Amino acid sequence: MATTCLNCGTLLIDKYCPHCGQKATVERISGHHVLEEVVHFFTHIEHGFLSTTGLLITKPGLLNKNYLDGKRKSYHKPISFLLIWITIYLLVYYLVNRLTHYENLNTETAFSNDPVVTAMITKYRSLIEILILPVTCLIGWLIIGRPKLNYFEVLNTGFYGFSFLFILLSALFIIAFIFGINFKTNSFDNFFVIAFICWNFYAGYDLYKRYRVSYLIPRLLISMVAGSVVYIFLTKQIAKLFIEWHF
Repeated sequence: MATTCLNCGTLLIDKYCPHCGQKATVERISGHHVLEEVVHFFTHIEHGFLSTTGLLITKPGLLNKNYLDGKRKSYHKPISFLLIWITIYLLVYYLVNRLTHYENLNTETAFSNDPVVTAMITKYRSLIEILILPVTCLIGWLIIGRPKLNYFEVLNTGFYGFSFLFILLSALFIIAFIFGINFKTNSFDNFFVIAFICWNFYAGYDLYKRYRVSYLIPRLLISMVAGSVVYIFLTKQIAKLFIEWHF
């Protein structure tokens, strides 16, 4: 058992911190920990949602490093955080889509899918992202995360990372609605992809520099390229399956 609280630094005299209430013993992120969070989401109301959102946007590496190091009481748990932002995104998308009647102007290019596939991806994005998340995190762990972090710790950072994806999408849909911008275009999709890639690079660098990972930038670039290729491929294939299954 630690002698001081990993969350706030208070001297420990019992199984729980007398100042913030966090457990004295904090285990590494594992499969059991991930399952426990899923159960926790449906049985508890978590605090710190807004502060976690702000820190994720501005200092994602600090948020993830603190959480992995045991400072967890201050932050919203990553799985429930992701599920809440998915819910917000679905609500925003539903309302914006119902209140607007834009024509689908997406066209198939070297960098975009045909309109039918794009519409399917947009409609079921949350489910598709959840299915792809473990694979992209595995790539990140193999190329850059190990041996500093185990796979489930990288997966934990992925929950926060994909949360930002839905934060960004929600914000863009609201902006598009306010300013009368057609969000069913290649330009809108390309802007979203570029913005997310830029933030993702910043988040990865901000995290792994804190672990003093060697050859950080080359490994980060390789990881992002490999992850993007797999992500694009899997996204398209899953969308096509949904079309075949008449979702």
